[in-house]
Amino acid sequence: MDPFVEEILELVGTALRQAGAAELPEGLARMIERPPDPAMGDYAMPCFTLAKALRKPPPAISSELAAVIGERLTGSRLLSGVVAAGPYLNFRVNTAAMAGLTVPAILDGSYFGRNRERQGDDTTAEKVMVEYSQPNTHKAFHVGHMRNVALGDALVRILEYDGRQVVAANYIGDVGTHIARCLWYYENHREELPPQYHEPPGEEHPEERGEWLGMLYTAAVQKITGSEEQVRLHYDREVSRVLQALESREGEVFALWEQTRAWSLEAFGEIYRWLGARFDHVFYESDMDRLGRQMVDDGLAAGVFVHSQGAVGTDMEEHGLGFFLVLKGDGTTLYATKDLALARIKFEQFGIARSIYVVGAEQKLHFRQVFKSLELLGFSQATLCHHLAYGLVVLPEGKMSSRQGNTIPFSQLRREVNDYIETNYMSAHREAGIGEDDGLWSAEEIQETTRRIAVAGIRYGMVKQDPARQIVFNLEDWLVSEGDTGTYLCYAYTRIQSVLRQVQQARGAEPDPAAPLEALTHENERALISDLHDFNRVARRAAENLAPHLVANAVFQLCKSFSRAYATCPVLRAETEELMAARLALFAATGRLLLEGLRMLGIEPPERM
Repeated sequence: MDPFVEEILELVGTALRQAGAAELPEGLARMIERPPDPAMGDYAMPCFTLAKALRKPPPAISSELAAVIGERLTGSRLLSGVVAAGPYLNFRVNTAAMAGLTVPAILDGSYFGRNRERQGDDTTAEKVMVEYSQPNTHKAFHVGHMRNVALGDALVRILEYDGRQVVAANYIGDVGTHIARCLWYYENHREELPPQYHEPPGEEHPEERGEWLGMLYTAAVQKITGSEEQVRLHYDREVSRVLQALESREGEVFALWEQTRAWSLEAFGEIYRWLGARFDHVFYESDMDRLGRQMVDDGLAAGVFVHSQGAVGTDMEEHGLGFFLVLKGDGTTLYATKDLALARIKFEQFGIARSIYVVGAEQKLHFRQVFKSLELLGFSQATLCHHLAYGLVVLPEGKMSSRQGNTIPFSQLRREVNDYIETNYMSAHREAGIGEDDGLWSAEEIQETTRRIAVAGIRYGMVKQDPARQIVFNLEDWLVSEGDTGTYLCYAYTRIQSVLRQVQQARGAEPDPAAPLEALTHENERALISDLHDFNRVARRAAENLAPHLVANAVFQLCKSFSRAYATCPVLRAETEELMAARLALFAATGRLLLEGLRMLGIEPPERM
């Protein structure tokens, strides 16, 4: 536990016993947080939970406790003050003590020892599977899909930081009507497109080849839905025959599916490499059909599923979930059937304790039905399944749709983002040296720096808000170097590295964990120290609540605090050698923690910009 929180609880417990309360309310430690305004204090404890035991209003309780605790603070090494603020007790810490507990630990790496309460060998840590991305083959991977990848990958990293064993999983939709439509159009109608689209792009452009299949799918949907009824019915019958041929898993159509599926998978691989996303295991929808049917049979035998008008499902009206269909009247399986099979594989083959599905909010009912079905089928792990729902990514002009073709595909997104970054940030490095980094940059460094800034801009923009909120994607807003953007975070990190290089070059000085940190007395230094100390608490909350945006917000706050300290507390021009050493250690620790926080979001900042 945080030593400052421990001391607060000890002092509050003593004061409560003096006031006639037997013990601290359960969970009080989790209620102690930082006040919204640093001027109010470093820690705030609400007194609402004490009202019943003491039979007094919270403001009166906070006033009484502040008076008692204030008398006992003279001997405290960690706390320097306490005041009542309405129903809250606000505590001020000893800055030198907080700096001494935090800065050296960051510099020597012990701060990053993961959650101490979860430490142990791999067999004792909680095993969690995070399933994310889940793209469909034969559809274009577009900017809207980026939010899923950014959220899921960040969640994997945050849970690992908090000491869990994590299996990062992908579930790729490689069967279904959408594929039959794409292949139907491929075989019969692609010559209707402009000549340059009659054949797929070459192997050197895997992401564009995957997008070409997505274009065929969109063209197929528009052709079918835009036709008169009789023609549309004819097309639907042709698509149905393609689907049946695919389900037979043999013949020319199946061979075409295998070839085009490989194109989509290559495209996904290129996208994940560019983003730096990781998967430990990949599941495929095409592998789930047989087990799904078996689970339907098992459920019928157990009385969980019933026949209804030729179909099979379970009535969940008593749970407020309607009727859950698992087998169509024609005997074909559904997405739901395969989700049941996938869950069983996760439980039995991977031995996971917790299963997290990162999927759009429009699937809330579906997953509630899946989890309840698993529970009814006897899987105890069903209660530890969690759907992390997230809102859509929309363009300023409105919602995107693969069916309508109004998306920003990955290749276009990458091209436009790279062009913006190279024009606005990299052009100077092609033409002349600037500042401490005199000399032209190599083409390789420019390319890699551009990629890192691009990934930072996209990933951060996708995770900085609560997942439940809808996001409006605007390229320029997400890439500007000032404000709440990934570019700003990268600039803050590179500025810290620049300071460290300058001090090393000018004075030969390196960050020293034993620096006299008591010299740090400026209010901006104090705020930065507080942010450093608080980071692990925020990371733990983010893991417990499956909320990557909490880490993103903490990283942004850290960068703002550093920027204020950088502007007011220079290192090389410090008044004394002791103060220079203390500030150097503080800024180095900030850079080290910032790097760790960015990596938790899947961002690898460049060393210079």
